[in-house]
Amino acid sequence: MTNSVIRRKGALVILVAVLLRLAVVAAVEKGIVQLEGNPDTSDLMSFGYNLATGVGYAHAVHEYLPFSQPVEFSSWRPPLFPAVLAALFQFTHSTLWVRLVQVVFSAAALYLLLRIGFLLFGELPALIAGLIFALYPPLVLYGIEITTENLFLFLMMAMIFVFYQGERPHTIRRVFGLGVLLGLAALCRPAGLMLAPAMALAIWLTATIRRAALRVVVVAIAMSLTILPWTYRNYRLFHRLVLITTQGGATFWAGAHLRLDPGASMDEVGYSQHLAFRDVPEPERERYYYRQGFAILDHSPRRVAKMMWGNFKAMYTLVPSALYHSFRTRIVYSLCYIPLLITGVAGWILLRQRWRELTLLWAVVLTNTVLYCIYLGSIRYRVATVDPILALGSGVCLAALVRRIGRGSPALESTP
Repeated sequence: MTNSVIRRKGALVILVAVLLRLAVVAAVEKGIVQLEGNPDTSDLMSFGYNLATGVGYAHAVHEYLPFSQPVEFSSWRPPLFPAVLAALFQFTHSTLWVRLVQVVFSAAALYLLLRIGFLLFGELPALIAGLIFALYPPLVLYGIEITTENLFLFLMMAMIFVFYQGERPHTIRRVFGLGVLLGLAALCRPAGLMLAPAMALAIWLTATIRRAALRVVVVAIAMSLTILPWTYRNYRLFHRLVLITTQGGATFWAGAHLRLDPGASMDEVGYSQHLAFRDVPEPERERYYYRQGFAILDHSPRRVAKMMWGNFKAMYTLVPSALYHSFRTRIVYSLCYIPLLITGVAGWILLRQRWRELTLLWAVVLTNTVLYCIYLGSIRYRVATVDPILALGSGVCLAALVRRIGRGSPALESTP
């Protein structure tokens, strides 16, 4: 199979993904399809608008009027996605164009997924994984929302691709670039910090100890140089150390409150994240919610385990809660997610002998899962981090089935 044929097949998969997302964007703009509300959207657009108009990194005090006054200078959201919005708002404030940019990020992430799949597993598994990505409803719907998931997914895929594209041990220049990508991912979503231990583990297991140590240090330096200018800005604003955001306390408290307190509701979580203590500096607000979260846990290992299990179930649930999702959404989600989970896990079982080579992929899943078990587990957080890696496993599993059916052989192609 020539590279030109492979490129044409990959381009066709990307075209299918783009056309499907454009159709959904058109349906949303015409009111035919209603997306479930996400309060993060207004906040992110408000940060982007105030950046674009020269006000600074601030958001409107009125949560649902993102372009209104007065504003609050803040570190509540990480800055990368609002910076993208600010660049776009130089030309238009239309949500249509913002969604179209999200489609571009989605197509770019799919392209990288195809390249990763081809590098690691060969043509057929890569194309199957790409088709799953292109048609998977949660990735389609979250991919057109005005949130950080799509940009984060692109950065995560870029980091994985750069890691596997080069010869190992990697050159110092390539490792420095990986650190920059990690820093950008963290400035998009603080969960990007969890990509760092996954990267360190992958480097450590694929190089000698001496070389691995040097490369881990270079990654840490590059990541720090990317993040620390923003940390300095936060210090200038609050005269407190705020690495990226001040949202950690409220998110930690929400993870404990929803899983352990009887009668807890998402309305209370929304209040804590958008309306509570407006007259209190954000770092103080964050400390307050951390104290409240630890008070709920009450130094009890049993309560910590119960919270983590509850967040895990919320993240990996087979059927979403009827409290927050419509009946149709729950059915569609389950019908597409359960087969992905089964075939994805089966594919990674088939790849178990390559566990060392594929450390970065399974470590990304592990570290992100642990993070959201400690803070607040949610389906949308899993979709943008774990599901694309499950899609790669599904590609391997389904390709093995195709070969078994077609040739009567269980052989699994493990190299391009």
